[in-house]
Amino acid sequence: WGAAALRPPPLVDRPKAAAAAQAAPYATLAAVTAIWGSQHAVIKAAVGDGEASGVTAARFCVAAICLAPWAPFDGRTWRGGTELGFWSFCGFAAQAVGLETTTATKSAFLLYLNVKMVPVVLAATGRPWPGPGVWASAATALAGTACLAGTDLDSWVVGDTWSLAAALASAIFIVRLDDLASTASSSAGLASATAAATALFCVTWASSSSGGSGGITTIDAVVGGLDGGQVAAAVYLGVFPSALCGYLQTVAQRAVSATRAAVIYALDPLWAAAFAWVLLDETYLLEPRGRVGAALVAAAALAQPVLEARRLADRDDDEALLPPGRRLNEDESQIGGGVADEF
Repeated sequence: WGAAALRPPPLVDRPKAAAAAQAAPYATLAAVTAIWGSQHAVIKAAVGDGEASGVTAARFCVAAICLAPWAPFDGRTWRGGTELGFWSFCGFAAQAVGLETTTATKSAFLLYLNVKMVPVVLAATGRPWPGPGVWASAATALAGTACLAGTDLDSWVVGDTWSLAAALASAIFIVRLDDLASTASSSAGLASATAAATALFCVTWASSSSGGSGGITTIDAVVGGLDGGQVAAAVYLGVFPSALCGYLQTVAQRAVSATRAAVIYALDPLWAAAFAWVLLDETYLLEPRGRVGAALVAAAALAQPVLEARRLADRDDDEALLPPGRRLNEDESQIGGGVADEF
């Protein structure tokens, strides 16, 4: 027993442990995207007879209630949450309106054109253009989602235009979340503020649509026209894709840049096609073209954590050549590293 007590602790493989820690946010975003994938079919079923504004308002009221215990107490987080809430409202409102006239699978394809839009939004706001690896992953994901959409792209309806607008709002949300997540008092606080602001915007929209003048006095008029199925859909959408995923997305994007996160989000059409097949009998995923699209989207998304792990390993190798105590900073790790240059 005495000899065992003197035995040195096992050495930790620092590169592997660091790589695993680096991959965790990507795994979180992948889980978030799977839950998000369910929402297209659920929204489509709920708004098939209209009521896009009422369902969306009820959804985010539920989300705001779920996240209310983590409401922040500082103005900076509330200001950030209000801005994010505006972009969230624009995206989800446009998505719901679009799903009144387009299919769930096609909506997912068009909405997640934000994979292409995020780098453009970044460049438009004065950020450096992403490296070729990001563009290659985005192009692969775009090709995959086009395959998943099947032949339904042959006809264009007004809902498709709304879906494109939702994609732009989603891209702006991702970029701004990347900026604001690190300055908020907490991830939960920012998610709570965002949900509350989104709910306020949605209630105002639904109130106006129902002929009200806005405000909490018209909340009964906003959701009073929903049937049992729509209420159930709003509760599911509010608890899982909105509240839970909103919190997890905020946490994960503290460690994952906007461009990398956008490619992970490209898994959404894969999940959307699967849920649309099960719930709405949309069979694109069973066709050869759909299977090819699923493979391309999965490859584009899964390439991100693999490349990040390789970059981390290359950085550790470079640091081993430095004097004791000297470490590379973030800028130095991006120079001459081969894989690092892809980001």
